[in-house]
Amino acid sequence: MESVQAIARIKELEQENERLKKEVQLTKLRRKVTPHFLFNSLSVAMGLVMQDRKTAVAFLRDLAKMYRYLLSYGNEYAVPIEQEVEMMEQYFGLMSLRHVDSIRLNITPEVRKAKGYGIPPLSLQGLLENAIRHNAHSKKQPLNVTLDVRDGYLIMQNNIMPLVAVGESTKMGLAYITESVRLLYNQDIKIENDGKTFTVMIPLVKE
Repeated sequence: MESVQAIARIKELEQENERLKKEVQLTKLRRKVTPHFLFNSLSVAMGLVMQDRKTAVAFLRDLAKMYRYLLSYGNEYAVPIEQEVEMMEQYFGLMSLRHVDSIRLNITPEVRKAKGYGIPPLSLQGLLENAIRHNAHSKKQPLNVTLDVRDGYLIMQNNIMPLVAVGESTKMGLAYITESVRLLYNQDIKIENDGKTFTVMIPLVKE
């Protein structure tokens, strides 16, 4: 009897050890991506200050709202999909102040209906940031980003419009989502690039 209890206790300790390892890894990922988001956003704000102070004030006001979101979910490794979509919309609003009429966001009704799923915080914002940063866009040729839910995946897709000069990419956004989803749900995201569109598919898992 004591031997059975000892084996059960060892299994419990092993499971607890694995859980703690995952939490440490997830915390490290969050500590990388949050400062990255703030640094890039403040860099945009600095540029706006030089161009249009009124727009810069509006940008910083909305950025403060987004920062409150980060504080609210600062200790969470996964957040409700509806909260993350709202965060992404706020970020899109910020970027629209800088890229006037050159970026478009379409969120399908299926996304609005999705409830009870958890995804890593700042994941959608990171994908949107990557799309804006790595594609050319203008009023005549806007960047079109679509968010959809299909076949058990949250799907973000954008048209590809290569930049003439492409800066070095850290690929932090994709790495963050990939590792976080793997640690949280033991699943992988899917990435597709057919030369015309870039698609990232995040598996939806009930919390």
